[in-house]
Amino acid sequence: MKTSVPQRLNPRKEPAQTRSRVTVDAIHTATIQVLLADELTSLTTTRVAERAGVSVGTLYQYFPNKEALLYAVLLNHFERLAEALSALTPPFPDCHSASGQISSSTPMLG
Repeated sequence: MKTSVPQRLNPRKEPAQTRSRVTVDAIHTATIQVLLADELTSLTTTRVAERAGVSVGTLYQYFPNKEALLYAVLLNHFERLAEALSALTPPFPDCHSASGQISSSTPMLG
């Protein structure tokens, strides 16, 4: 189910070239590093840009504010997590097959 995203959380532009994608990836990585080093209240676009090795202006080309940046990082993380889970979980043709698989792999339920 897809929900609408408030305009303030939308990125300003999507990276089109490889160099731009590398820059956005560096900004995402820097955001995570700042969050891990400190806490959410200390997250600023200036600190993220500094950690990413880009100017604040470059960061603002892609993200209008820190909320949009944080949303993009979380969305990216959840998408990667969903892909990883999909790879681990075999597809089941129907609910009965899924139920049978769960029961057989969990003896106390079977």
